[in-house]
Amino acid sequence: MTNLERDLFSLITLVSNVTEAYSACLFLENKRRKTYQLTTYHSLSPYILADASVDVGQGFMGWVLENNEPLSVNQFDKDTLVLGYYSRNEDIKSFMATPLPSSINKGALAIDSKKSWCFTSKDQKILAGFAQQFAYLADGALTAVQMERRSMNVPAFSRYLTSLRSSENEGQLLNAICQVPRELLPFDACFLVLIDEEAGVPRLIRTSGFGELFLGEVTISERASLAGYVLSKKESLRLPDLKGKKGTRPLFHHDEPRLEARSAACFPLISRGEILGCLGFASKRRAQFDASSIQRGEIIAALVADAIANRKNELRWQARLEIDPLTGEQNIEYLHSRLHEIICEAEAKGRQLALLSIAPDASSEFDDTPEEEIILHLSNSLKPFATGNDILVRHEGPRFLLLLQDSSQEYAEAVAERIIHVVNHTPFFFEGKEFEITISIGAACFPETAQNSNSLIKSSLEALGFAQKGGAVNQLCFMGGEGS
Repeated sequence: MTNLERDLFSLITLVSNVTEAYSACLFLENKRRKTYQLTTYHSLSPYILADASVDVGQGFMGWVLENNEPLSVNQFDKDTLVLGYYSRNEDIKSFMATPLPSSINKGALAIDSKKSWCFTSKDQKILAGFAQQFAYLADGALTAVQMERRSMNVPAFSRYLTSLRSSENEGQLLNAICQVPRELLPFDACFLVLIDEEAGVPRLIRTSGFGELFLGEVTISERASLAGYVLSKKESLRLPDLKGKKGTRPLFHHDEPRLEARSAACFPLISRGEILGCLGFASKRRAQFDASSIQRGEIIAALVADAIANRKNELRWQARLEIDPLTGEQNIEYLHSRLHEIICEAEAKGRQLALLSIAPDASSEFDDTPEEEIILHLSNSLKPFATGNDILVRHEGPRFLLLLQDSSQEYAEAVAERIIHVVNHTPFFFEGKEFEITISIGAACFPETAQNSNSLIKSSLEALGFAQKGGAVNQLCFMGGEGS
């Protein structure tokens, strides 16, 4: 709860006690939603709606807001409709409300009672006086926020936003996140914690300013740490002094390395209601992070959460694009995205590669067997040959490509011959019938017969064409070599 929230609640409680109201409510304009929101209240009712909102002209509150005039009503029914902040009829008999005397914040202050003719002209004056105090608090808070926004270091903010958006991969993005400009937040060290989607546990992913204190894997204590609190509560937390009466308050867990940090602030990373992790800052000075720092930190955290969520969506979308919907395995797009990098790495380390193009021979008799069944049969037969870092993908129809890493021509030839043997001797049944499948294989090697990704694929497919030339079956052909 912020200082403003505490002040508003204290004042509304005073209104309720002074006027002996059953409920006292303050509604302020929510400009983004274009409605009036129940901002604070004090009530004896368990059925008050904490998230109540009213539109201009809706019920008694709407009338006050529309006409900007006070209202006093006695002896009425159906209070859930005309008041709009109860979930059930509370048999309210008296109602009084007055608008806030403010040109900055539009709103209204209301009280009600279960007694008839409960409020007098004296109560109207008291309520008007309280409305003035509420206007003073709300106006001051809004003015402070506007001043804080104007004091934001726009160039530094723009540079940081650009660094997030220009990150080409996940590693660059994670590094950029922890490079928050000091002009935006006065910190000595920064840390990023993300929730591991597979394991479901938080992990310390990146740090800056801590030196080599957190090079290994760090356990996050979800109950007794700054990061754990923010993740569990999904709300920002500021610790003015990490050194309390019971010892130093941990950022991650009680056994973490001793830090020079004296104060810290941490912000949840939330996107579309999902908690992704948290972003934290530490300082060697006590009480370094004030209210304005918290506001800027929450803005930064919102940007970071969006950047991480967008990157996750891109990776998920890319993964879907690289999966063959029929076999559930990787497709040719995946091979295209990886092959250039693999060839560069092989060239740097002096290693060889071989690419096999595999397809059924034209003479194979399938009658009316659906092509999908043939594709699934070949996929299951070829999967065992993609071991270690080798990659098997479907190219077109029932044609497959198998990339053999760290493979000489001799090894590739041996693998190809085993593939032909296995496919020839693996029965293919469909609707009670057994069909015979023969295949041919074309092969190309890096760096002998191809020097880049495009030429490696092209050469392999051309070799397959030579292998199947003239209706031959069970043939193996190496581009630049002889068929067998």
